Amino acid sequence: MTHTPLPESARGYRLCRFLSFGLLACCLLVGASGKAQAPPTAGPAWDGHVVWVLPFDNKSAQPGVEWIGASFPDLINQRLSSAGFLTIRREDRRYALKHLGLPVDFHPTRATTYRIAQTLDVDYLVFGSYAVANGRITATAQVLEMHGPRMDPAVREAGDLGQLIHVENALAWKAATQMQPALKVEEQTFLAASRDLRLDAFENYIRGELDSSSQDQISHLSKAVQLSPNYTQAWLALGKAYFADQQYEQAIEPLSKVPKTSRYSLEARFYAGLSDLYTGNYLQAQTEFSSIASVLPMPAVLNNEGIAINRRGQNGTALFQRVVQLNPQNADYWFNLAVSERRVKNYPAALQAVAHSIALKPQDEEVQNLRRNLIMLRDGHGVRRVAASAQVPEQAASPETSENGAAADRPEQDKPAGAQSSTTSSSSATAASNAARASADSPDYEPLERIARSYDESAFRQAAFAIEQMDAMKLQSMPGPQRAKVLAQQGEAYVSGGLLLEAQRQFRLALASDPKSAAAYAGLAQVHEYAGSAGVAQQEAEKSVQMQPNAGAYLVLARLALAKRSLQEARQNVDRALALDPKNTAAQGVLQAIESQQSR
Repeated sequence: MTHTPLPESARGYRLCRFLSFGLLACCLLVGASGKAQAPPTAGPAWDGHVVWVLPFDNKSAQPGVEWIGASFPDLINQRLSSAGFLTIRREDRRYALKHLGLPVDFHPTRATTYRIAQTLDVDYLVFGSYAVANGRITATAQVLEMHGPRMDPAVREAGDLGQLIHVENALAWKAATQMQPALKVEEQTFLAASRDLRLDAFENYIRGELDSSSQDQISHLSKAVQLSPNYTQAWLALGKAYFADQQYEQAIEPLSKVPKTSRYSLEARFYAGLSDLYTGNYLQAQTEFSSIASVLPMPAVLNNEGIAINRRGQNGTALFQRVVQLNPQNADYWFNLAVSERRVKNYPAALQAVAHSIALKPQDEEVQNLRRNLIMLRDGHGVRRVAASAQVPEQAASPETSENGAAADRPEQDKPAGAQSSTTSSSSATAASNAARASADSPDYEPLERIARSYDESAFRQAAFAIEQMDAMKLQSMPGPQRAKVLAQQGEAYVSGGLLLEAQRQFRLALASDPKSAAAYAGLAQVHEYAGSAGVAQQEAEKSVQMQPNAGAYLVLARLALAKRSLQEARQNVDRALALDPKNTAAQGVLQAIESQQSR
């Protein structure tokens, strides 16, 4: 089988093409119209390369360490994503196996893995093994470049078992530099990216992700966030575990712990919005979905926003009209449009929408009942004429045109826990259908829209990537100093969120646009300070004040001097920072620390 590499301009679309089936194109159209407001980013030439990190093989005889194999792709993916690569997560792999007709628990051979990677058009495969003995772990990783194909030399890391996170971060850096030698991110920054993560919290998180029991999942994930309160991925996983277990009220709190600066923020808000819908907090649900839609107006998001609006007694019809334009092959979206049009008594439009839904899902009993009710209302018949209206020929409700009659995957129904599914074909479904028909003939009949419960992480991630690339293209049209200012501002936001790798990339891109950017040098100084590279941090801060005196760089110098107990030097730099920015709260904090040391 010959594998022809795609041109670089197509790289960002490929994984989405397989996993998202065209949703990226919708977002591209929205982005072009100026609706999306994603943070501007720009990246080096390799942004968009797709990497698949496989679970590492356990080569040790020691029991109880099997979870470590799944931990390698989790942590390595985090570091590679921060460095600008597109990684295939566990959910992506399951999705790919499903659409290749393979069971989700399938463990492919290396040859089969290679074939799957070709299907996904992956750029790089990363695989490896580990062994645990006498309290130490030794791990080896190799990078396979798919478009060669070419196998890079194996890289190795070893350390005490308690240093597992350090070992995995170091392997991630070595793999990243093998894939892209031009990657200008220091190893120390990779190592510092997990500085607040405890190993026992990491283990509980991985075990929680692997558990099949919802009770065990919630137990492990709860321990993870107790041990590491700033563990963003664990908070998200805990919220999703509660949601999957239909504990919607309990889901909202952990989901709210995901910072808005995190790359997981959209997903957390999506499930928080769903939880608000199911607990009847429609105003908050509308706020959540509207916030997501302002960045990524995906059909599922707009659909749920429209539902929240309708259930507040307002009119969300315009959103449902937009949804069916974005995804006309989803029967549930047409059903929701029909329900919304019915509420405003636009019966002809509602019948057109329901006809599209029937064309896509002819066996859907609920849609058939809605059509019967709409015909009754359109013709002005009361419940006494319902028998006659039920005899309307089938073709009366057929769509005028149908470009594609293929059935679409159907989101879960908006129903209480334990309610009968509309797709059940057993005798109990017949009884439920009869009850539904009776209710459709009643003046009190009020169908509910169908909530889109499934968050297509791959579609969201790929769409976000596409919008970022378009914004990067806009940045390229700016003069260098202006582009550097925007990039440095985003880097500062990443620093505030603790995202050191993302921040470092943005500051370096800013310097590439304007080598005299004082803000970029000051930002790099902060990154190196937090990463523990005091010498490099001081050099970058001194470069910054040479370019232009600024409070940020002076504060880095002050904190470095304070750490060395050079109190006079620290005080001088704080005074310089306050002279430039008298209301700087960080400077006030450093000043208090200096005075505290002086008093001792």
